[in-house]
Amino acid sequence: MKKLVALALAGAVTSTAAFALSDDFKITATVAEKCVINTNAADISVNYDPFITSDYTDSTNIVFNCVKGTSGTISWTASGVLSSTDPAISDTLSYSLSATLNGSSINSGDAFTDSNGIGSGNEEILSFDITIPAQQNVNVGTYEDTVTVNIVY
Repeated sequence: MKKLVALALAGAVTSTAAFALSDDFKITATVAEKCVINTNAADISVNYDPFITSDYTDSTNIVFNCVKGTSGTISWTASGVLSSTDPAISDTLSYSLSATLNGSSINSGDAFTDSNGIGSGNEEILSFDITIPAQQNVNVGTYEDTVTVNIVY
């Protein structure tokens, strides 16, 4: 009789532990291309004297970041002419604009990729240098132009 009770109890214990269920799930994170401007370009302002014999030069920077692997183009529009803010004055001052990205010369419309340092997760420095040639014969007044920069990714 003791053997039958022991066998019955042993069967009851093993039959309750015979089933197990499991499941799994994935965790997915999607990282999109993205760039942000950290520091906007400062306006450039010079006191131009037509009697000075040397060109006027100045610069400004845009500091931006892109997600690693982001690619796109950098372009800008600049007329190369500073026009008078007084509609009665038709004089203009000419200027030239050049740009570097992290110290390397670039042209408007150039592509950027990881191969030239963009998208590394580090800040990128886009520098613009302007030159206003000396001894331009213009009327007294304020002359300006707006440069628009686009980072398209």
